[in-house]
Amino acid sequence: MQVEKPEARLFYEQEAATARWSKRAQERQIGSLYYERLLMSRDKRGMLAADRKATREVHPLEIIKDPYVLEFLNLPENHRLNETELEERLITHLQAFLLELGHGFAFIGRQQRLTLGLGTK
Repeated sequence: MQVEKPEARLFYEQEAATARWSKRAQERQIGSLYYERLLMSRDKRGMLAADRKATREVHPLEIIKDPYVLEFLNLPENHRLNETELEERLITHLQAFLLELGHGFAFIGRQQRLTLGLGTK
């Protein structure tokens, strides 16, 4: 486990056993800084309970899907998101990121059609 803080490491070990996380789920939780987010949460018990409940109610077909960690979008907790709103937030974030990169990068526009010629010589 690549967690250096002893208290965080112990938390992830205990939660993995309690919530029955798979290796992939545990890596996701560590990568998304779950322990740190839990410390900042005002409702620690609620956050833990919701995560444990969600873990137990996973349908077998859902296990093979990769989770998406979208904390960087600053969505409100328990926010229902439709495809259009998700696209809007992702593109806005991506546009800001590309503009920060500076020279050599460009943001052309939203939903631009690209036609690539694969002609033969």
